[in-house]
Amino acid sequence: SNVFYVDTKQWYQRRVRATSRYFIMKCGNQRNIDESVQTGFWQTSLVTEKKLNQAFAVCKNVFLIFSVQTSGHFQGYARMISPFSTANNGGVVRIEWLKRANLPFQRCHHLYNPWNENRKVQIARDGQELEPSVGDGLLRLWDDLPSYTPRGNYYNRAM
Repeated sequence: SNVFYVDTKQWYQRRVRATSRYFIMKCGNQRNIDESVQTGFWQTSLVTEKKLNQAFAVCKNVFLIFSVQTSGHFQGYARMISPFSTANNGGVVRIEWLKRANLPFQRCHHLYNPWNENRKVQIARDGQELEPSVGDGLLRLWDDLPSYTPRGNYYNRAM
């Protein structure tokens, strides 16, 4: 009799990759990221908003990978938990922060994005999508980093 074994970890990784999309979010300053960590909301350009809404409509997991411009780091990543809404404050999206830690670009130099002319992942515009295996590889680089919680409480209001 033939016995068929499934490597469940490998199967799960392929399945998550197939149902996940990854986007780079460029930010002008650290304060916007800290506010987002505390409020659970993110706001971006209309062009990027449309791209993310299209991805969210067809995909279970849309991951947003954040980088403050000229910082030399990625600051963390979050998952969209709703489409963009214009009901509050213009176009905002509800997100769940999964990791908030500084990941130096030097740790990412081996990752190239074929969906951006094979450039290194840190060379991207706001809203640049990553090829899924590259996005998954980038998220895995945070596994060994401790999370960081911002000290300031910019918004005390309930959202």
